[in-house]
Amino acid sequence: METQKKRWVYTPHKISVWRSIGYGINDMNGASWGTLVGSYLMFFLTTYGKLSAASVGMLFLIGKFLNAIMSMLAGSISDRLYATKIGRRFGRRHLLLLVGALLTIIFFPMLFIVVPGSFWWYLIAFVMVETANVIIGTAYETLATEMTPNADDRVKMSSIRLFISAFATFSVSALPATLLAVLGEGAEAYTISGIVFGIVFAVCTLITYRATWEHSPQEVEDFESANRSADAEKENSFVGSLRDYWEMLRNKSARYMVSIYFMTYFAKDCFSTAFLYYVVFVLGLTQTIGQGITSLSFIGMLVVPIAAYMLIKTKNPKVNWSTSFSLIFVVMAGFFVLSMMHGNLGKGTTIIVLITLGVLWQIGRQFLEYTAWQVIPLVPDVDTIVSSKLRTGTFAAVQSFTRQLTGALGSALLGFILQWGGFKEGALHQTAQAQDAILIVLILVPVIAIAIAWWMVARFNLNQRTHKILHAEIERLQAGGKKDEVDPHTKAVVEDLTGYTWDKVWQENK
Repeated sequence: METQKKRWVYTPHKISVWRSIGYGINDMNGASWGTLVGSYLMFFLTTYGKLSAASVGMLFLIGKFLNAIMSMLAGSISDRLYATKIGRRFGRRHLLLLVGALLTIIFFPMLFIVVPGSFWWYLIAFVMVETANVIIGTAYETLATEMTPNADDRVKMSSIRLFISAFATFSVSALPATLLAVLGEGAEAYTISGIVFGIVFAVCTLITYRATWEHSPQEVEDFESANRSADAEKENSFVGSLRDYWEMLRNKSARYMVSIYFMTYFAKDCFSTAFLYYVVFVLGLTQTIGQGITSLSFIGMLVVPIAAYMLIKTKNPKVNWSTSFSLIFVVMAGFFVLSMMHGNLGKGTTIIVLITLGVLWQIGRQFLEYTAWQVIPLVPDVDTIVSSKLRTGTFAAVQSFTRQLTGALGSALLGFILQWGGFKEGALHQTAQAQDAILIVLILVPVIAIAIAWWMVARFNLNQRTHKILHAEIERLQAGGKKDEVDPHTKAVVEDLTGYTWDKVWQENK
């Protein structure tokens, strides 16, 4: 095992700006895929793939459900790969990055080839691309936690990652918008985009594969050996994996973070999925304009430094979240008013208002995403002080499962509501009931989800300050410190973050 520490995949380096870019560039893949599904995949499938809205909703629901299960398995597999020969050679996290990059470059372009009415073609392609994203995402979300325990370094890495994410969100809308303007509004623009993005996403994942590192097998064994129970072999079973997930979600911070993540991303996915339909069928504008408004996501790159400054200054993610939620409520009201008044405003004024609302949406969305990904890497440490284990892969799987679920429900919801509203695939004009169905998904559902998330944020106290206190206590206990010598303030912080009484944390012989 000792020789494994010498492999580059287990060798730590200084967290420089370039190293952070190498870490963050994988989000060209993750962020782009989520935006792509939300922005125009459903539109492409109903318009050019000639699938009904209900069929596309079912396709997304099946694909996301299968990969939600896969995400749970991937987390368990990732946490245990260090015990295998191939896992020790490539790294338990990095092996999954390699496999995911290979699947991406093969199956991603297939999703944007026009095969009219072929449900199974698109389902297989969708499931395979989702599988690639699941295993990449599960491995990727562990890296920040394993590369450094320093919260400030994690903020640097995540900030650069979110800057890249904003560029990725922009690129997946800007390229199709440009091609639509050049080639005309047809399927060719989407097919070319699919081929280009399949190659780019795979390359970006490979860059992250080489630029990052993880805990060595020896580090994992050393940390967990003192706390391994007599039933350790049972923990490697499927039942043991399910128990890991259950224990993770019993943790207060993990439970709240997953719930906030679900609600906010569900709101974002519903809005993004319905937006192009709103522009084309409610406002009566073109696909090119809709994609152009979506490409305003480049504003997110400008928002990241502001969001980072606010978080560093306040060390309180609640401020960032509240800023995001307030803006989103304003935007939702604006889109509703515009849907009622656009007929009296004229095309030019409608586009100006749409651009203004699009800018505000991108600012609110970027604050939302940035804040979530600053807090998520802190959560596994809250589990560690309860379980005495390094289960970053387990929490990453829970996050991945949640992301799959939000995407599935958002896309399926739009598909089923559109079908209920009498939406006709391939038609240039839709009924008033179909337009109302679009507004329900675009505005009403996100407002309800964000309101619930805001209520949860008010009760969630994990931040840079409390994490620093918690991590110092983990180091004290790991060094042999006695539980009954804990500082009273530290004890109160740990109990609040975990939801456990002090006698229930750091149980070494469970």
